Amino acid sequence: MSVGPSSSGDPPKTGRIPFVSSITFRRLAIASLVAICLIVLTGAAVRLTGSGLGCPDWPSCYQRQVTPQLSFHPLVEFSNRLVTVALTVLIAVTFLAALRRRPLRSDLVWLTVGLLAGVFAQAAIGALAVYTKLNPYVVLLHFLASMVLVATAVVLVHRSDRRYEKGSAMPLVPPGILIGARAVAGLLGLVLIAGSFTTGAGPHAGSSDGQLAARRIPVALRDMAELHSSLAVLLVGATLGLVVALHAMAVPERVRRAGRLLCGVLVLQAAVGYAQYFTHLPAALVEVHVLGATVLVVGMTQFLLAMTDHPMEADVPTRTPSTDDARTGGAPRVQVGG
Repeated sequence: MSVGPSSSGDPPKTGRIPFVSSITFRRLAIASLVAICLIVLTGAAVRLTGSGLGCPDWPSCYQRQVTPQLSFHPLVEFSNRLVTVALTVLIAVTFLAALRRRPLRSDLVWLTVGLLAGVFAQAAIGALAVYTKLNPYVVLLHFLASMVLVATAVVLVHRSDRRYEKGSAMPLVPPGILIGARAVAGLLGLVLIAGSFTTGAGPHAGSSDGQLAARRIPVALRDMAELHSSLAVLLVGATLGLVVALHAMAVPERVRRAGRLLCGVLVLQAAVGYAQYFTHLPAALVEVHVLGATVLVVGMTQFLLAMTDHPMEADVPTRTPSTDDARTGGAPRVQVGG
């Protein structure tokens, strides 16, 4: 006979907003990361299908009409906006869950605040891109801001693990390796910036026939592509050297595994990059390259995070005093039978 609370592990509901367990919050964090990656891919699809001006106004598709016409480009652009709305709702729910999570963690709250602010900033940049008729500098800023959101979401997922306790990081690698890894991450940032400028100089402006042609960055595509590829080769070489050094040291296997995965993604991404350039930038391969860049940011962030360890988070009861507690003087109830 059970005379105590349920042992299912889920926190009891109190008031209108229940407390949130660490497991539930982690699931929301993972969902947020997946949704942010999805919005990157749908945004790239808008550009590569020439649907960037399918809805010439914002936030409505047209000045006096919210929904698009039943034609390809407006539907593609408006669908991306709907995905953005869904993402915003999900991030807002994750923020509220961070406030109700037990044990409460200020770092998780601030990370969700950063994601929420980033999503609103992205919406503003997207509106600016529409009103500037797909200015290439605004469009590349839109992509780079998305990469920052992806990295932030990866950190949120990592910290939502109960192994993480704020302010108690323990390095798992020598200081020189950690500095080298951060330098490699900075080099990845340069590669992404150069790649964005390469796309801005390329043929995929985001507009289509019958629309106002979006202008391009006034630099030779070949020159930007060579700069981008040179930085990418340097990134691959530096990362390989770092991972080889890790395998020669006494470091945890999880650090080595994260390094191997990162190297694998880098090599595949480089192969796709060269393939798309020599096949004259087909839209499908460019979309795959955008997917690769997103996965690369995830892999690099995880590689950095794998280099530190944290103790298990202490359990904090998620239940609040109930009416029965008041009658029993607050003494905890126990299960005394089957």
